[in-house]
Amino acid sequence: MTTSTARRTPGPLASLRRSTRRSPGRSPGPVAGPSADRPSADGPSAGPAPASSARPSRLDGLDLARGLAVLGMVVAHLGPPHPDFDWARPDTWAAVVDGRSAVLFALCAGVSLTLMTRPRPASDPSDPSDPSDPSAPEGLVVHRRRVLVRAVALFVLGSLLTVLDTPVQVILPTYAVCFVATIPLLRARTRTVAGVAAAALVTGPVCTAVGRSVLHDASDPLVHGVLLGAYPGITWWGVVLVGLVVGRLPLRRTRVHLLLLAAGIAAEVVGYGGGVLVRAALGLPPGDTSASGSTSTGSGTAGAGSAGAGSAGTSPADAGPHLVPQGGGTVEHPGVDWAGLTSVQPHAGSTPELLGALGVALAVLALSLLTARRAGVLLAPVRAVGALALTVYAAHIVVYAALDATGDGHWHTGWTATLLVVVGAGLVATPWRRWIGTGPLERLVRRTSRSLDGPGPRSRPH
Repeated sequence: MTTSTARRTPGPLASLRRSTRRSPGRSPGPVAGPSADRPSADGPSAGPAPASSARPSRLDGLDLARGLAVLGMVVAHLGPPHPDFDWARPDTWAAVVDGRSAVLFALCAGVSLTLMTRPRPASDPSDPSDPSDPSAPEGLVVHRRRVLVRAVALFVLGSLLTVLDTPVQVILPTYAVCFVATIPLLRARTRTVAGVAAAALVTGPVCTAVGRSVLHDASDPLVHGVLLGAYPGITWWGVVLVGLVVGRLPLRRTRVHLLLLAAGIAAEVVGYGGGVLVRAALGLPPGDTSASGSTSTGSGTAGAGSAGAGSAGTSPADAGPHLVPQGGGTVEHPGVDWAGLTSVQPHAGSTPELLGALGVALAVLALSLLTARRAGVLLAPVRAVGALALTVYAAHIVVYAALDATGDGHWHTGWTATLLVVVGAGLVATPWRRWIGTGPLERLVRRTSRSLDGPGPRSRPH
């Protein structure tokens, strides 16, 4: 009876604990919810917070990393042909963006998927129909449907950009396929997602190489563009899944930034260094003398013309699978390019190359998270480009097509046009982001992805 009475008449300490839990905008500790130590599209807390403790609704570092990725692809696509990257030769340093910018772009896409779909407290705890409430049975269904519709929108946009017939290998259709494949893993355990990502990064290049051999004469553009092209879906799915895992970390903590930086450096050393050692053990030169499906200089640009032995001289017509002839002469049934699976050249699509590029991407993301808030106004234009990444990415391909149509026929337009596009993107994106907010294509994709939602509260986009 005493116990029953104690339960019916809570003491003053119990009442204080309950009032502390219900106090809006205050977090009793890191176990109070996902917003306590994970970044949120809506800020760190679902409830109203005092102005003095309010945090920004976006991760500035993620916007900065996305901006660097987009601008890196602009340089890779529009810049003049250049030799392979070599630390000892400053004239080759521009080649650092080749391939690695696209990997950073995909990594940031995975992080954004986590921030858009992770459970968060309901806007109104008393409203069980709030689709953002993790306790609502339809919450996961809403998130999955939004990702699916977003993927369709990205695929359509990517297809329209492909129709412009530039030598740029558009990455958006591959994004769309990766997003759809990620839907079943949105709420999977982190260990499971990491395991699937590792499996995709290891087995994906092999599956792609075999597919290029078996389906070398396939005429379906979906097969060549999404499954076997410069951005093979199964391989790049692993990169997006790594971003999904990274997005679950408490990305506002300096310790996490340092751990990501260390992990990135380690992955870079293991990937690039391991690839070179394996090629040396097999008696292969460090350069990519085999054609492993990589196109050439440029982040997904065919026919850029690299100084590397294997990818130099590739023409736009060769942008599809490029397989090694066996025995010389015309080959009706080309074999699998096994040597290409050890290449560390940009866009080789091998496990060593992807692991090394992923290490660079993790390091850049970590440094962006560390410096974004401290740099302030200095990096504001790059952050603005990152906030409007989809719009800027699409715009630079349209500009590429226009310059190519009115130019002298060269596939690259040179540093003048490159600098104009880079500077112009910052000059346009900065005031747009400040005074208008979401970019036009970002707004279109977001509205499309929510077009099937029923009535209910809307969370702010990340």
